[in-house]
Amino acid sequence: MPTPADSRDYRVLFFCPASLARMERIEAPVGRLLSRLQAPPAELAPLEEAGVLNEAGWKVYMVRSLSERSAAQALAAYVSEATCTLAAELEAEVLGLYVDVSGDSARVCRCEPEQGPETFAGRRHVALSRTAEWLEVAPATLAALFQLEAPDDYEPDAEDRFVEEKLQEARALMEQYRRHAKIST
Repeated sequence: MPTPADSRDYRVLFFCPASLARMERIEAPVGRLLSRLQAPPAELAPLEEAGVLNEAGWKVYMVRSLSERSAAQALAAYVSEATCTLAAELEAEVLGLYVDVSGDSARVCRCEPEQGPETFAGRRHVALSRTAEWLEVAPATLAALFQLEAPDDYEPDAEDRFVEEKLQEARALMEQYRRHAKIST
C-alpha cells in the first residue's frame, strides 16, 4: 500500500481558454479520470489569484485534494491524458501542469484537440519556464501560484542546453510536418 502523501506538496493545474472554460465542461472528465485511478477525493477549483493569467486569456483550475492524501500525486502520471481529454471537450488548446512543490520536478503537457500532446518533464524551474513560454506569460507569474521564488540567476547546465536544443529541433520538425499535413489535405 502506498504511503499517503501530503496534498500540499503536489499540484496539478489546468490552463483553459477563458472564453470556453466552464466548470461543468471540465469537472466531469477530470472526475472520471480520478475515479478510474481510484485517487483520493478531490475537486476541481478555479484559481481566482491567477490575475495575470486571466488577463492573458486563461482560466486556471487546480485539482484540490479533499483529504491529506494527494489526488494530484495520483494524477501526476496522467497529466497528458487529462489535458488531451479537456482539449477535446473544449475543442481548444489546454495546458496541464503537475508540480512537486517540495521536490524539484514538474511535468507539463500542451494539447490541441486535433493534434497529439506536446509534453515536457524535468526540473521544476525549467518546466515552469516552458509552461510560461507556452502561455506567453512571465515565469514569475507561475512561480507565484506555487508560492515559489522564480530563479533569477538560473544558468542552464550542459544537459539543459542539450535538451533545449533537441526540443527546438523537434518543434521545427513538428511545425514542418504540420505545414506539410495541411497542404496535403
